[in-house]
Amino acid sequence: MMQAVVLNGPRNITIEAVEEPAIKAPTDVLLRLTSTAICGTDLHMYEGRLGGGDRMVIGHEPLGVVERVGDAVVNVRVGDRVTVPTHICCGFCANCVHGYSAQCLTNNPGKAGAAYGYPGMGGYTGAQTELLRVPFGDANCLRLPGEPGDRFEHDFVLLADALPTAFHATQMVDIRNGDIVVIYGAGAIGLLAAMCAFVRGAAQVFVVDAIAARLDKAGELGAVPIDMSKGHAADRILEQIARERSGIAWRGEEANLGATVCIDAIGFQARDPRDYAVEHPTTVIDDLARIIAPKGRLSIIGVFLDSDPHARSSEAKRGEYVIPWGVLFKKGVMIGMGRDDDENYNDHLRDMIVAGRMKPSTIVTQRLPLRDAADAFAKFDARSDGYIKVVLEP
Repeated sequence: MMQAVVLNGPRNITIEAVEEPAIKAPTDVLLRLTSTAICGTDLHMYEGRLGGGDRMVIGHEPLGVVERVGDAVVNVRVGDRVTVPTHICCGFCANCVHGYSAQCLTNNPGKAGAAYGYPGMGGYTGAQTELLRVPFGDANCLRLPGEPGDRFEHDFVLLADALPTAFHATQMVDIRNGDIVVIYGAGAIGLLAAMCAFVRGAAQVFVVDAIAARLDKAGELGAVPIDMSKGHAADRILEQIARERSGIAWRGEEANLGATVCIDAIGFQARDPRDYAVEHPTTVIDDLARIIAPKGRLSIIGVFLDSDPHARSSEAKRGEYVIPWGVLFKKGVMIGMGRDDDENYNDHLRDMIVAGRMKPSTIVTQRLPLRDAADAFAKFDARSDGYIKVVLEP
């Protein structure tokens, strides 16, 4: 038996002894975890917004050491330090071959995409455990240098999901030298997206949120923090861009005010700017449609659900949202959205970390034993006590 974080229903987390996984196929790998992180998407399940409330082991951000390998595994050996992507790929289906590993056609038959600890994505046990079965180990295991607990521990655990997701947000809209970037949401993904934007050459990054600790962290990363709880975030950003560019343009740039790139890192749980306690799913898109410059690029990486029984409006319950398409169309905005294809990014990001070009662990705020998961979920959900990114130690 092993210890695992079990979601029994909305806001009901327990730490329980569950059956240890076994090798089921010759391509499997068993991973003994040294770190496993809590993701903002875990909160969607914790709050009862995603999934049918079925009892499940939760989590999808593992890092550990290979304990066993199946007979057909070629490139992964016992003792290797590895992480694995949230989205389980096979490596050989049409989507995986073309780089769309988040839409694998093999691991969740009849659907596109499989993942650990997600409802409706193949039924795979979550990663907030001591041991994890990794299907198609050769395709999924990313080998890493160093030893458990070293200076890369909190960097490497973010390679499972958070950092590739953030990089995907910047890749979809091809952030490049000189871009002015606006990011709504200063959770882990928004903060890491700011980091990635700077790495890619952005000249200026604004980060919008209402939680002081998150805004402080955005400032530490070099971004301009904007507190949406103080109202009119879009107006304040546009005014600052206009003020800073006034008088320096020589090709008419003053007539093209706005951000060249905008990123929605909040999704369906966006808040009403006049009352932060009230959900208003489209407030971020409404703001970004105003902020973005003509011919700008819009990245939507925050989760939107195809059904949400707890939503305030009947449209949102059906996964339908009123979007300012007219404004976006008139500006000629390019839009990218959807889950990240982790396999396209994680080895390159690993190499950036090892070379000292990125330090994603800057956003990790707590490391706690697995037994403290229930309290960690409660504080993370409440956005209290500075909980931004939590890593659990099995």
